[in-house]
Amino acid sequence: MKKPLLLLFASLCFGIAVIKAQYTVLLNFNDTNGSAPLGSLTLSMGKLFGMTQYGGTNNDGCIFSLDTDGQNYRDLLDFNGTNGEYPASSLTLLGNKLYGMTFIGGTNNDGCIFKIDTDGSGYKKILDFNGINGANPEGSLIFSGGILYGMTEEGGANNEGCIFSIDTNGNYYHHLLDFNGTNGEKPQFGTLHISKNMLFGMTLKGGVYDSGCIFSIDTNGTAFNDLLDFNGINGEYPNGSLIIMDSLLFGMTSSGGTHGAGNIFAIDTNGQGYRNIFSFTGSNGDYPLGSLISDGKILYGMTTGGAVKGNGNIFSIDTNGMYYEDIFDFNDTDGSFSVGDLTLSGKVLYGMTKDGGKNRQGVIFRFNDADLGINNLTASSNFTSLYPNPTTGIFTISFEGAQSLVPATVEIYNVLGEKVYSQIVHSSSFIVNLNQPDGIYLYRVIAQDGNLLGEGKVVIQK
Repeated sequence: MKKPLLLLFASLCFGIAVIKAQYTVLLNFNDTNGSAPLGSLTLSMGKLFGMTQYGGTNNDGCIFSLDTDGQNYRDLLDFNGTNGEYPASSLTLLGNKLYGMTFIGGTNNDGCIFKIDTDGSGYKKILDFNGINGANPEGSLIFSGGILYGMTEEGGANNEGCIFSIDTNGNYYHHLLDFNGTNGEKPQFGTLHISKNMLFGMTLKGGVYDSGCIFSIDTNGTAFNDLLDFNGINGEYPNGSLIIMDSLLFGMTSSGGTHGAGNIFAIDTNGQGYRNIFSFTGSNGDYPLGSLISDGKILYGMTTGGAVKGNGNIFSIDTNGMYYEDIFDFNDTDGSFSVGDLTLSGKVLYGMTKDGGKNRQGVIFRFNDADLGINNLTASSNFTSLYPNPTTGIFTISFEGAQSLVPATVEIYNVLGEKVYSQIVHSSSFIVNLNQPDGIYLYRVIAQDGNLLGEGKVVIQK
């Protein structure tokens, strides 16, 4: 048995040398070049485009571009109040033009919608929010059929936010829905998702339990449907967006769920079949404020807190809620408190953090992993998940949806193939305290009948 284990660990150890070099800080924000980004990056032709909430010449935020290798940073525009202020969202790229929104500023200080060329020229406000037509947008715009769709956090008839549409020239603004508390309230950091002629989204608050809701609405503003009301147990206070895969909506909540630290869920587009597929515990991350992304098989996301260092993490998980993996832990020096979403290009993830970094004003980062999209570290783990990973030595192994398979035996082996831990467990979720040196270890979970329930690697980094 030692020989195959040794060969496996030789392969895994070759990978771990790469893991520590995979995360790269491309830029440290320093006020002059921006500060405290709240949105995500937009990738096009080898360049990353984004915005910061503060910093720039007037400390009102800025629009920037940066090569994917971290070179050639360029401040495309400094907000100054009149042209917008404090953007809290991401940019939408259409051809050579970027479209976005600011939280405040503009003519009425309620925020605005703007467009700008990718070279920084041609800036133009296409709408000033005025309270009646919405105010204080914190999400981003989506585009379909020549029309932009978006939401505001405040304003509208009830000052609880609204859904709107507008064309790319700023004409034909249409009020699609006013939130009123009952149908949702104050969508925050979220972007609408469009499928055919239906818009899907979430609100931070409101709904039956005032914990937020999932909704759908036709692109012409009719057929609004409250698909789900969050109630704490099934999650509460969603801050991000939904994505659609195989006719299912996937999303996250910032709190609630089994452990009160937020969860990942799936639900049919008709509002049926809600499933809490993963609950954050704090040790594996907590309080996610962004959205999930996918490569078609695996979901990726970030949390703002918890995990090994308490500064949040980057994680991956499959669409069934299995194979959760903590693939990187922020440690403040390399960033912390990430609010936006990840951007995936091939095997590379790009993102930003609001805090941390050299100047404690946030960073732009790149995470390069040959295993992204494959998730082969626990490929045979049909029932088990392990978190956090990497770990200081204390971690949880759980049997999501497989309680009937306990008792079971957990075995852990070191790089030499020597068994360093063995325990019979009688619970579907249990904590392991592995007092071993830093390095890679192989864990196996074996049922009473001898069948392998799961195996994978666990990395100890103290």
